[in-house]
Amino acid sequence: MKKSFTFLKVSCMAMLLTVIGVSEGFAQGLRTSYFMDNVPARLKMNPALQPARGYFNIPAVGAIGLSASSNKLSVQDFIDIIENENDFLNSDKFINRLDTKNTMNIDLTTDVISFGFYSGKGFWTVNLGARAIVSASIPKTMFEFARYANIDPELGDGQLKLDYDIKNMELHADVFTEIGLGYSRPVTRDLTIGGRAKLLVGIGNLDAKIDQIQAKINTEDIMSYQSWKVKTKGRLETSMKGLEFSHNEDGGYIDDIDFDSPGVSGYGFGIDLGASYNLFNCINVSAAILDLGFIKWTKSSTTIATTNSEHDYGDFVSFDPEHPEDTYVAGDVFDFDLLQLQTEEKSKSRRTSLRSTLNLGAEYMILNNKLGFGVLSSTQFTKPKSYSELTLSANYRPKNWFGATLSYSFLHSEFKTLGIGLKMGPVFIGSDYLMTKAPKEANRLNAYLGVSVPLGRKRADYRNN
Repeated sequence: MKKSFTFLKVSCMAMLLTVIGVSEGFAQGLRTSYFMDNVPARLKMNPALQPARGYFNIPAVGAIGLSASSNKLSVQDFIDIIENENDFLNSDKFINRLDTKNTMNIDLTTDVISFGFYSGKGFWTVNLGARAIVSASIPKTMFEFARYANIDPELGDGQLKLDYDIKNMELHADVFTEIGLGYSRPVTRDLTIGGRAKLLVGIGNLDAKIDQIQAKINTEDIMSYQSWKVKTKGRLETSMKGLEFSHNEDGGYIDDIDFDSPGVSGYGFGIDLGASYNLFNCINVSAAILDLGFIKWTKSSTTIATTNSEHDYGDFVSFDPEHPEDTYVAGDVFDFDLLQLQTEEKSKSRRTSLRSTLNLGAEYMILNNKLGFGVLSSTQFTKPKSYSELTLSANYRPKNWFGATLSYSFLHSEFKTLGIGLKMGPVFIGSDYLMTKAPKEANRLNAYLGVSVPLGRKRADYRNN
């Protein structure tokens, strides 16, 4: 029995394992919250943004959410991929919506414990949490090959090509926990700087890059069976305790993968840096760089495999005119037999960098800081491709216990979405992407629910340090 190795399925598996492992999560940064006073979520985006008072996030419900985006794939596509095996490949609607390159990004975090408090003019933050990131890039030619590679030429309706050249397919996944300690302090009346140091405990990492899959149909007896001459080139690096590979007895390549009892697989260090500057008591400009750092993965948890192979691939299914459906098995090409990855005899420890984010913000404030208009540029240096978003927001905060923000994002979101943030007492809810399409047709979403208890009194000199 062939073992499926679809990049989408492995991505979804990694996401599901993450959800099981960390229980609940929220996106690393909710842009709509960036200019909302007394919302702890914004401290994740800039450690220098001191709030008016301290806070304590309620465990389990203090920070819950999810962020996911794709340039073409919708929520319904992901549901179909998980629920319907390979049947989604038979959908013309699915194939037609694809781009030349199809990317996806999923980012989850959770703080099991997090709180912040003032000590003099300095503000301290402490958090214990976890984070998971999954990203992938799959060319359209891979989906086309998966759809038509096992169909008899007489049944292909002219869609079957005799050769495919699939290039630059990638999958990346990281799961780790962090223990963070942050501190911010005004250095002048107008300038505040802040930072957060993070001890990282690595749970798992996977970096796979398939440089090329070149497949040409075998011309001998082409009307009787379907098989291919395949050339593959690529590399897989993974570090995860409990991840086991088995190998084909004949070819020696990987033919199965199992997960069992994940644990600590490495250690690392990260740092966030931020600054905020007040101009004319009505304009605040700020900047932050997040997640500068690395994780070193242990040798014992690491497996490295490569492929640089030329081989035959196919089920060699005889064509039966009375049962032509038996020759059409869409998606079977997504397996280890196609790639024939060979593990290196001696694995070694490895180091991976964190995926950093650069935030640049400015806000114009009126009515004694009760109303503000902000602009935020956020660039995430993710693999395999970085992306940027520009967000405009109107921020209303008449009371310490109440605030509302309406945001509009474009660039990455293609001018198709609005965002909202609402704080009422200890509860905050927000999203950068309200559904402007039918929910299942959306290709980007996030949501945040947080419950925090305020600590201490509101600082009388807030915004005037």
